[in-house]
Amino acid sequence: MDKQNKRLSLSESARLFGRALKVSIQARGAVSIIVSLIGFAAAFLPMLIAAQVRRLSDEAQALFGSGEAAAVGVLGAFAVLAALYVVQMLWNQLRGYFDTRDAQSVQMFIKERTIRAACNVKYKYIENFDDFKERIRFIDTQAGERVAQSVGTTITWLQNIITLISIITVLWAVDPLIVAILVLAIIPTVIIAYKFSEDVYYSTGFWILDYLMTCAYMFESTWQNSINEIRFFQCYPWLKRKFLFFNDRYIKTKNKVTRRHVFWNSIGDIFRSGVYIIILLITARQIFTNPAVGIGAFVLVFTMASQLQEVVTQILVTAAQFVSDAAYIRDFFYLDELDYEKRRRDAAPREKFDIEFSGVSFTYPNTEREVLHDLNVRIREGEKVAIVGENGSGKSTFVNLLCALYEPNSGAVTMGGEDIHANLSATRKTLSAVFQDFAKYEASIRENIVVSDSRRKDTDEQLRSLAERTGAWEFIEPQPEGLDEIVGSFSASGNNLSGGQWQKIALTRCAYREDAKIMVLDEPTAALDPLAEAELYRSFAELTGDRTTILISHRLGITQLVDRILVFDDGRIVEDGAHAELLAKGGLYAKMYRAQAQWYE
Repeated sequence: MDKQNKRLSLSESARLFGRALKVSIQARGAVSIIVSLIGFAAAFLPMLIAAQVRRLSDEAQALFGSGEAAAVGVLGAFAVLAALYVVQMLWNQLRGYFDTRDAQSVQMFIKERTIRAACNVKYKYIENFDDFKERIRFIDTQAGERVAQSVGTTITWLQNIITLISIITVLWAVDPLIVAILVLAIIPTVIIAYKFSEDVYYSTGFWILDYLMTCAYMFESTWQNSINEIRFFQCYPWLKRKFLFFNDRYIKTKNKVTRRHVFWNSIGDIFRSGVYIIILLITARQIFTNPAVGIGAFVLVFTMASQLQEVVTQILVTAAQFVSDAAYIRDFFYLDELDYEKRRRDAAPREKFDIEFSGVSFTYPNTEREVLHDLNVRIREGEKVAIVGENGSGKSTFVNLLCALYEPNSGAVTMGGEDIHANLSATRKTLSAVFQDFAKYEASIRENIVVSDSRRKDTDEQLRSLAERTGAWEFIEPQPEGLDEIVGSFSASGNNLSGGQWQKIALTRCAYREDAKIMVLDEPTAALDPLAEAELYRSFAELTGDRTTILISHRLGITQLVDRILVFDDGRIVEDGAHAELLAKGGLYAKMYRAQAQWYE
């Protein structure tokens, strides 16, 4: 976190602003940018209105003792002033509409940006390498919004500069001393604002992720996934206490900053108000000593002095705010510093797909324990291989490396003689997989299947034939809309599938990938009942065809259907052979198989 605690220089902040401006343009669109440009012209409206108010006052003063011509002048001045107020009102409405629209557009842009990063970074970040999870949440909830706010307020800042120049020009003509006093009176307020804008970042920065992440995990993940256990063990009081603990920490820190902010800003406001009264007295004295100046001058100063204070405060506070917001912007652009997977859209599946692990060792990010140790194994094209072993023996890690989700710390994984990371897209298109934590998409059953190969166009009959082989058709057919039935926790009808049914959908999705030459099945029967598992065994050969098949399973009944069994133990392959051969050896596999066979005797 040292990088996050480093304060940025003005030059670094300026460079970050340039990048943030580009993000803002991408997110907001052309129409919004045009509206922002119109805002530079609208920045002259306060000056024009104030000047017209002075004219109206002077015309009204001249009306006394004058004829009909003076009345026409008053009406003309009033008409112009009314038109300017209408233009300002319309502009404020237009700007308010686009501010709201832009906030939504930027929010969606940032959400898409963070999701895209999570889907495309190297897989080590998914294991929270470099605090990725905390950082991505911080960007999603804090930093991204600050990027949008900073760019929007900086555009307004430039518009306020124009307004300031126009107001100074008008007030300078009345008395330069008025301008000097007003500007100097604002400096204390700016110093206070800058100090507290930094306090807000360092008091609500990364430490708040402790609050956010804990609450999100406990009250979103736990509630959604473990509601039965929460109710059964009556965990609500404990969850409530945890929530209140973190919530109190957050509120106490925020209240401390807020109290300081209110106190010092109140002093600044009192100081500015006192100066404002002094300015009006100076103007009144000028009118008293020189009546020719007219009441219009007093009205002008009365109107524009407060505007000048407000505009100067906005300009200086916004500048200070941007310097402090630069820290948030820096956190947002952390996304650009990540290592992303290199993919090719036009890649085709590999022609040769024999698999070889040569001296592969691997350690997960943020850990010290080596999971795989100097692994050497070759799997021929079309071979059916089962991988078995106790929990933590390295089976799933082997599959993750094969699928190019991770890169080995040493050694190489090759496919057809080429490193699988040399052409990542070709490797992925050669493979199709069912992972332990398979996805359950909130969509139709059809979409849940065809998402694995969106370019393939099959008829309902072809999908039905595939679903029959995986056993999924038995619950798809009775659905009200068949393949087009929307399923999931949030479907309109509440039509969710059971764990076993979802696993069959995942198997169908894996088999649907037509060009894949290798199937990876990580615990494909974990959620299936014994009858469904037996049915899958019977259709195993038909389902996998001539594809190379890598099968991980704790249930060793299926190992009789494969050509070869790799037995993992403590990150090493300790046995390699066919079912009968390994049983005859009486080693670890035989021990595991006989232990399970007793369950069915």
